[in-house]
Parts: sequence; C-alpha cells; structure tokens
Amino acid sequence: MEHAEMIKSNADALRSLLAKRLGLKRGSLAKRAAKAGRMLPSGVCHDIKIVAEAEQMARNPKLAIRLDPNATKSAYDRAATHLKAIDVADRRKGIALTVMGSMAFNFLAAITLFIVVLRWRGLI
Repeated sequence: MEHAEMIKSNADALRSLLAKRLGLKRGSLAKRAAKAGRMLPSGVCHDIKIVAEAEQMARNPKLAIRLDPNATKSAYDRAATHLKAIDVADRRKGIALTVMGSMAFNFLAAITLFIVVLRWRGLI
C-alpha cells in the first residue's frame, strides 16, 4: 500500500512540475505528457508515461502487486530531474526571439521584393 502512495505522490509532483515549467495544467498525467510533444525529449516523455501507467495500476489492488517500485521511482527521478532543469524565463526569451526573428525575416523579404518590383518596373 505504501508503494501506491509513493506512486501517487510522484505523479502529483510530476503534474505540478509540468504545470509550473511547461504550462500544462489540464488533463491526466498521460495527456499532459502527450501534449508536451516536442517540448520534452522522447525519453522523458516515456518516463512520464511510465509513472502515469503505474498510477493507474496502483488504483487496483490486484494490479498494484505487479508494479515494480524501483522502475517507477527511477522513471520519476529522470523525469523530475529534467523538468526541474527547465528555465521558464529562458524558454520565454527563446520564444520571443524566435517570433521576432521570423518577423524580421519576413519584413526583409517584403522590402527586397518591393525593391525588385520597383527595379523591374524601371522606377528606380
């Protein structure tokens, strides 16, 4: 029974880390891992799914016996270590720089096209 409580607390900790670090606040742990998509490496996503599956199995007493607490704990440790290392401010800066970079490229492409059309028409 103590393993089931440990798995539940680990799953709750992963839910809170996913909410704080990646902004994934809705759905079960498995849905949040699927929603994370490219934000997480595939190994970390797989570890989160292992913990989510263990949480589901821990709800049933007969299935809870089949769980390997060491494997679940190691999967939780790997996922939690990666999620704790994510810097939220750096992610926001990266997203802002990406958007600004794409806008600058589009602006330069439009200006270049405008100059080419003016040159082609003989206005320059």
